[in-house]
Amino acid sequence: MAGEADEFFGGQSSTTTDGSLVNKVYIKTVNKKEVRSVSPTGVEYFTPARTEDKVETTAEAKRRYLTDPKLQSSWLVLLRKNGFETDPLQARALWEISVDGASDWYATSDGQQKITPQQYLTWYSRGQKKKTPALPTRQIYQVPEEQIMSDIDTVAQKVLGRTISDVDKAEEWYTDLVKGINKMYQKGTVTTVKEVVNPKTGKKEKQVVQTPGFSKEGIEQRIETTVRGAAPVDVERKERVDFTKWLFSQGGQG
Repeated sequence: MAGEADEFFGGQSSTTTDGSLVNKVYIKTVNKKEVRSVSPTGVEYFTPARTEDKVETTAEAKRRYLTDPKLQSSWLVLLRKNGFETDPLQARALWEISVDGASDWYATSDGQQKITPQQYLTWYSRGQKKKTPALPTRQIYQVPEEQIMSDIDTVAQKVLGRTISDVDKAEEWYTDLVKGINKMYQKGTVTTVKEVVNPKTGKKEKQVVQTPGFSKEGIEQRIETTVRGAAPVDVERKERVDFTKWLFSQGGQG
Protein backbone atom coordinates (compact mmCIF):
# COMPACT_ATOMS: atom_id res chain seq x y z
CA MET A 1 0.00 0.00 0.00
CA ALA A 2 2.83 2.36 0.86
CA GLY A 3 4.44 1.98 -2.55
CA GLU A 4 1.13 2.49 -4.30
CA ALA A 5 0.36 5.53 -2.20
CA ASP A 6 3.78 6.99 -2.91
CA GLU A 7 3.24 6.68 -6.66
CA PHE A 8 -0.34 7.89 -6.34
CA PHE A 9 0.54 11.05 -4.46
CA GLY A 10 3.70 11.75 -6.42
CA GLY A 11 5.82 11.67 -3.27
CA GLN A 12 4.73 15.19 -2.29
CA SER A 13 3.85 15.19 1.40
CA SER A 14 4.89 16.65 4.70
CA THR A 15 5.50 15.24 8.15
CA THR A 16 3.27 16.31 11.03
CA THR A 17 5.28 18.04 13.72
CA ASP A 18 2.77 19.53 16.12
CA GLY A 19 1.22 16.26 17.29
CA SER A 20 -2.26 17.28 16.14
CA LEU A 21 -4.03 14.99 13.69
CA VAL A 22 -7.06 17.17 13.08
CA ASN A 23 -7.39 18.18 9.41
CA LYS A 24 -4.46 15.93 8.51
CA VAL A 25 -4.73 13.19 5.91
CA TYR A 26 -2.55 10.11 6.02
CA ILE A 27 -0.36 9.56 2.93
CA LYS A 28 1.90 6.61 3.68
CA THR A 29 4.27 5.07 6.18
CA VAL A 30 7.96 5.61 5.47
CA ASN A 31 10.54 3.10 6.63
CA LYS A 32 13.65 4.93 7.83
CA LYS A 33 16.87 2.94 7.82
CA GLU A 34 19.28 3.11 10.71
CA VAL A 35 21.95 5.73 10.28
CA ARG A 36 25.48 5.61 11.72
CA SER A 37 27.82 8.57 11.45
CA VAL A 38 31.05 9.84 13.01
CA SER A 39 31.66 13.47 13.84
CA PRO A 40 34.96 15.22 13.00
CA THR A 41 35.91 14.82 16.65
CA GLY A 42 35.46 11.06 16.48
CA VAL A 43 32.09 10.85 18.26
CA GLU A 44 29.87 8.13 16.81
CA TYR A 45 26.19 8.87 16.33
CA PHE A 46 23.52 6.23 15.79
CA THR A 47 19.92 6.70 14.68
CA PRO A 48 17.93 3.44 14.89
CA ALA A 49 15.61 2.23 12.11
CA ARG A 50 12.08 3.51 12.51
CA THR A 51 8.81 4.14 10.72
CA GLU A 52 7.26 7.54 10.22
CA ASP A 53 3.79 8.58 9.09
CA LYS A 54 3.79 11.12 6.31
CA VAL A 55 0.72 13.32 6.14
CA GLU A 56 -0.64 16.45 4.49
CA THR A 57 -3.18 18.92 5.75
CA THR A 58 -6.54 18.50 4.05
CA ALA A 59 -6.19 21.99 2.59
CA GLU A 60 -2.82 21.10 1.07
CA ALA A 61 -4.18 17.89 -0.40
CA LYS A 62 -7.18 19.63 -1.95
CA ARG A 63 -5.04 22.45 -3.32
CA ARG A 64 -2.48 20.05 -4.75
CA TYR A 65 -5.18 18.33 -6.78
CA LEU A 66 -5.60 21.56 -8.75
CA THR A 67 -1.89 22.14 -9.25
CA ASP A 68 -0.44 18.67 -9.75
CA PRO A 69 -1.21 17.18 -13.21
CA LYS A 70 0.31 13.84 -12.19
CA LEU A 71 -2.05 13.58 -9.24
CA GLN A 72 -5.05 14.45 -11.40
CA SER A 73 -4.07 11.84 -13.97
CA SER A 74 -3.64 9.13 -11.33
CA TRP A 75 -6.93 10.05 -9.73
CA LEU A 76 -8.83 9.74 -13.02
CA VAL A 77 -7.38 6.26 -13.46
CA LEU A 78 -8.64 5.31 -10.00
CA LEU A 79 -12.09 6.72 -10.72
CA ARG A 80 -12.42 4.69 -13.91
CA LYS A 81 -11.20 1.58 -12.11
CA ASN A 82 -13.90 2.02 -9.48
CA GLY A 83 -16.68 2.74 -11.97
CA PHE A 84 -17.01 6.50 -11.60
CA GLU A 85 -17.39 9.10 -14.32
CA THR A 86 -14.36 11.31 -14.85
CA ASP A 87 -15.76 14.72 -15.73
CA PRO A 88 -13.70 17.47 -14.02
CA LEU A 89 -16.35 18.59 -11.52
CA GLN A 90 -17.21 15.12 -10.26
CA ALA A 91 -13.55 14.04 -10.20
CA ARG A 92 -12.61 16.97 -7.98
CA ALA A 93 -15.65 16.47 -5.75
CA LEU A 94 -14.76 12.81 -5.19
CA TRP A 95 -11.15 13.73 -4.45
CA GLU A 96 -12.26 16.14 -1.74
CA ILE A 97 -14.73 13.61 -0.32
CA SER A 98 -11.94 11.03 -0.11
CA VAL A 99 -9.50 13.46 1.50
CA ASP A 100 -12.04 14.48 4.15
CA GLY A 101 -13.12 10.90 4.74
CA ALA A 102 -9.57 9.59 5.16
CA SER A 103 -8.72 12.53 7.42
CA ASP A 104 -11.69 11.80 9.68
CA TRP A 105 -10.63 8.18 10.14
CA TYR A 106 -7.06 9.19 10.88
CA ALA A 107 -7.86 11.97 13.36
CA THR A 108 -10.77 10.28 15.16
CA SER A 109 -8.71 7.13 15.78
CA ASP A 110 -5.73 9.14 17.05
CA GLY A 111 -3.69 7.95 14.10
CA GLN A 112 -4.52 4.26 14.48
CA GLN A 113 -6.63 4.04 11.32
CA LYS A 114 -4.20 4.97 8.56
CA ILE A 115 -6.54 5.34 5.62
CA THR A 116 -5.31 6.96 2.42
CA PRO A 117 -7.66 8.85 0.09
CA GLN A 118 -7.00 6.03 -2.36
CA GLN A 119 -8.30 3.42 0.08
CA TYR A 120 -11.22 5.60 1.12
CA LEU A 121 -12.30 5.92 -2.51
CA THR A 122 -12.37 2.12 -2.79
CA TRP A 123 -14.60 1.89 0.29
CA TYR A 124 -16.80 4.68 -0.99
CA SER A 125 -17.20 3.04 -4.39
CA ARG A 126 -18.23 -0.25 -2.78
CA GLY A 127 -20.90 1.55 -0.82
CA GLN A 128 -22.17 3.21 -4.00
CA LYS A 129 -22.27 -0.09 -5.88
CA LYS A 130 -24.30 -1.75 -3.14
CA LYS A 131 -27.13 0.69 -3.70
CA THR A 132 -29.91 -0.87 -5.70
CA PRO A 133 -30.33 1.19 -8.85
CA ALA A 134 -33.73 2.76 -9.19
CA LEU A 135 -35.82 0.84 -11.69
CA PRO A 136 -37.55 2.87 -14.39
CA THR A 137 -41.32 3.21 -13.95
CA ARG A 138 -43.85 2.89 -16.75
CA GLN A 139 -47.18 4.71 -16.58
CA ILE A 140 -49.78 2.82 -18.61
CA TYR A 141 -52.82 4.64 -19.95
CA GLN A 142 -56.00 2.57 -19.79
CA VAL A 143 -58.10 4.23 -22.50
CA PRO A 144 -61.64 2.85 -22.97
CA GLU A 145 -62.37 1.41 -26.40
CA GLU A 146 -65.27 3.85 -26.70
CA GLN A 147 -62.80 6.74 -26.45
CA ILE A 148 -60.61 5.25 -29.16
CA MET A 149 -63.63 4.79 -31.43
CA SER A 150 -64.67 8.39 -30.76
CA ASP A 151 -61.21 9.61 -31.75
CA ILE A 152 -61.43 7.61 -34.98
CA ASP A 153 -64.81 9.20 -35.72
CA THR A 154 -63.35 12.66 -35.21
CA VAL A 155 -60.53 12.09 -37.67
CA ALA A 156 -62.84 10.31 -40.14
CA GLN A 157 -65.21 13.27 -40.13
CA LYS A 158 -62.32 15.54 -41.07
CA VAL A 159 -60.87 13.23 -43.75
CA LEU A 160 -63.93 11.43 -45.15
CA GLY A 161 -66.65 13.94 -44.40
CA ARG A 162 -68.50 11.34 -42.32
CA THR A 163 -68.15 9.23 -39.20
CA ILE A 164 -67.41 5.51 -39.18
CA SER A 165 -70.40 3.40 -40.23
CA ASP A 166 -71.46 0.03 -38.88
CA VAL A 167 -70.25 -1.48 -42.13
CA ASP A 168 -66.79 0.01 -41.52
CA LYS A 169 -66.73 -1.34 -37.99
CA ALA A 170 -67.26 -4.85 -39.30
CA GLU A 171 -64.19 -4.56 -41.53
CA GLU A 172 -60.83 -6.03 -40.52
CA TRP A 173 -59.00 -2.71 -41.06
CA TYR A 174 -61.16 -1.05 -38.43
CA THR A 175 -60.74 -3.72 -35.74
CA ASP A 176 -56.98 -3.79 -36.45
CA LEU A 177 -56.87 0.01 -36.11
CA VAL A 178 -58.61 -0.05 -32.73
CA LYS A 179 -56.25 -2.77 -31.46
CA GLY A 180 -53.22 -0.94 -32.82
CA ILE A 181 -54.12 2.33 -31.09
CA ASN A 182 -54.73 0.48 -27.84
CA LYS A 183 -51.23 -1.02 -28.08
CA MET A 184 -49.79 2.46 -28.58
CA TYR A 185 -51.44 3.58 -25.36
CA GLN A 186 -50.13 0.46 -23.60
CA LYS A 187 -46.55 1.57 -24.26
CA GLY A 188 -47.22 4.32 -21.74
CA THR A 189 -44.57 6.73 -20.51
CA VAL A 190 -41.29 5.51 -19.01
CA THR A 191 -39.87 7.62 -16.17
CA THR A 192 -36.20 7.22 -15.22
CA VAL A 193 -34.54 8.88 -12.24
CA LYS A 194 -30.75 9.13 -12.06
CA GLU A 195 -28.15 11.07 -10.13
CA VAL A 196 -26.12 13.57 -12.11
CA VAL A 197 -23.67 16.33 -11.27
CA ASN A 198 -24.99 19.79 -12.08
CA PRO A 199 -22.28 21.37 -14.29
CA LYS A 200 -23.08 24.83 -12.91
CA THR A 201 -23.04 24.01 -9.18
CA GLY A 202 -20.82 20.93 -9.12
CA LYS A 203 -23.36 19.28 -6.80
CA LYS A 204 -25.27 16.04 -7.27
CA GLU A 205 -28.95 16.20 -8.04
CA LYS A 206 -31.69 13.88 -9.24
CA GLN A 207 -32.67 14.11 -12.88
CA VAL A 208 -36.09 12.84 -13.98
CA VAL A 209 -36.43 11.85 -17.63
CA GLN A 210 -39.84 10.98 -19.09
CA THR A 211 -39.96 9.13 -22.40
CA PRO A 212 -43.46 8.76 -23.85
CA GLY A 213 -44.11 5.65 -25.91
CA PHE A 214 -46.71 7.44 -28.02
CA SER A 215 -47.97 10.89 -28.92
CA LYS A 216 -51.39 12.32 -29.71
CA GLU A 217 -50.09 13.43 -33.08
CA GLY A 218 -48.80 9.93 -33.81
CA ILE A 219 -52.17 8.38 -33.03
CA GLU A 220 -54.03 10.90 -35.20
CA GLN A 221 -51.61 10.28 -38.06
CA ARG A 222 -52.16 6.54 -37.85
CA ILE A 223 -55.94 6.97 -37.91
CA GLU A 224 -55.81 9.34 -40.88
CA THR A 225 -53.50 7.08 -42.89
CA THR A 226 -55.71 4.06 -42.21
CA VAL A 227 -59.06 5.67 -43.08
CA ARG A 228 -57.63 7.22 -46.25
CA GLY A 229 -56.50 3.80 -47.40
CA ALA A 230 -59.76 2.14 -46.43
CA ALA A 231 -62.15 4.65 -48.09
CA PRO A 232 -60.38 6.37 -51.02
CA VAL A 233 -63.70 7.18 -52.76
CA ASP A 234 -64.96 9.06 -49.70
CA VAL A 235 -61.66 10.90 -49.44
CA GLU A 236 -61.87 12.04 -53.05
CA ARG A 237 -65.49 13.15 -52.63
CA LYS A 238 -64.64 15.11 -49.48
CA GLU A 239 -61.78 16.85 -51.25
CA ARG A 240 -64.05 17.82 -54.19
CA VAL A 241 -66.66 19.20 -51.80
CA ASP A 242 -64.05 21.19 -49.93
CA PHE A 243 -62.64 22.56 -53.17
CA THR A 244 -66.12 23.58 -54.36
CA LYS A 245 -66.78 25.35 -51.07
CA TRP A 246 -63.52 27.17 -51.44
CA LEU A 247 -64.41 28.34 -54.96
CA PHE A 248 -67.76 29.70 -53.79
CA SER A 249 -66.05 31.44 -50.90
CA GLN A 250 -63.86 33.30 -53.41
CA GLY A 251 -66.88 34.71 -55.28
CA GLY A 252 -67.19 38.46 -55.19
CA GLN A 253 -63.56 38.90 -54.13
CA GLY A 254 -61.08 40.70 -56.30
